[in-house]
Amino acid sequence: MANLPEEIVTRVFSLQRQMLVLMDEAGAAELALFERVGETEATLPELGELQNIRERADGYYSRFSTVLRRIFDSQPRANSANLELLARTISEVQVNAEAMRASIEEVKRNWNLL
Repeated sequence: MANLPEEIVTRVFSLQRQMLVLMDEAGAAELALFERVGETEATLPELGELQNIRERADGYYSRFSTVLRRIFDSQPRANSANLELLARTISEVQVNAEAMRASIEEVKRNWNLL
């Protein structure tokens, strides 16, 4: 079994949790907007954006799970491709998480869902 430093594993779990929170927040905002205004020409872009955020966060969450599993199943050590994918995913999530959160907040402000 290949091992990763504890700090990396902890960081990945923290980022996965952030992705779960973003999925929840985007879903709640999407439902609130749909219930308050409905699916109209004016709301379609924001509803689509919120759905996109949920899908992106879910994709990152799943990618972390898959890559961690591959790394920990590796014998005697993880291959460089999986380690590179993990590093790239960590970087992407760190860059994109705040942008996704800001997009959710912007939709909530625009439609008075706060």
